[in-house]
Amino acid sequence: MKKILFASTALVASAGFAAADISFSGEAGAGFEYMDGAADEWTLDHYLTLSVSMTGETDGGLGFGAEVDITSTTAGGGVDGSSAYIEGGFGKFSVGDVGSAVDEKLGLSDIGYGGIGTDNVAEFLVDLADSGNMMYEGTFGDFGIAISHDFNGTEITSVAATYSMGDFNVGLGYDDWGNIDTSSTVHVKAGADIADFSVNALYSRNDDNDITSYGIHAAYTMGAATISAAYSETEIGAASADAYGLGVAYDLGGGATFNAGVGEVGGVTKADLGIIMLF
Repeated sequence: MKKILFASTALVASAGFAAADISFSGEAGAGFEYMDGAADEWTLDHYLTLSVSMTGETDGGLGFGAEVDITSTTAGGGVDGSSAYIEGGFGKFSVGDVGSAVDEKLGLSDIGYGGIGTDNVAEFLVDLADSGNMMYEGTFGDFGIAISHDFNGTEITSVAATYSMGDFNVGLGYDDWGNIDTSSTVHVKAGADIADFSVNALYSRNDDNDITSYGIHAAYTMGAATISAAYSETEIGAASADAYGLGVAYDLGGGATFNAGVGEVGGVTKADLGIIMLF
């Protein structure tokens, strides 16, 4: 009797929210990772991420929603990526764990199953300013813009603008480091998707700290297989570190993909292989 009453109450309470929707999606992976010189050079890896998306619309047509990721990995788990937003013809305004505009719009892809880290070297300056709990995103034809700010101490402000021209795209970014120091970073990205070939390149420069980072990622698809290659480098004054590698991804169908990668990151040989499953 209590169960019937509870179910009836829940049904009545939700009757006024017919425009709302809750959806679930997920990703899981199982594989192996290798790092030369580590205490355990080969390690077993697994992860599971459940993504929850809640959307709705006001009587006036204003969209609203919230998103959150619930993740469990070999090292543990937690809740991340949570944000709430409103959107309409003006664009999308989000608050929460949104990161920086430059990281959201101008990042490069990694290679392999879990990623061996070639993108981290290219995005060294991007990651240093990847902090934000407010973001605005707007799309106007082929032009897009994103602006983020961190109100929780760092005061970092990030701006990214993108433009698409058929198979080609370009992007410009700017990070004001706020309370980290008085410096700023400029980013330039360019890419193309032509037939089965794609290439993306990123260049970042912070003059005040004399830091430059850059990288390129290219991929070619042949049927169910995609072959990728990447090179990146970071220069801090007279010192430098680079990364490079090759990767392969094979579509197994049904949302499953076999991925593998091998390369050298900062002088250390890394490799991984495994299956990624999308739900």
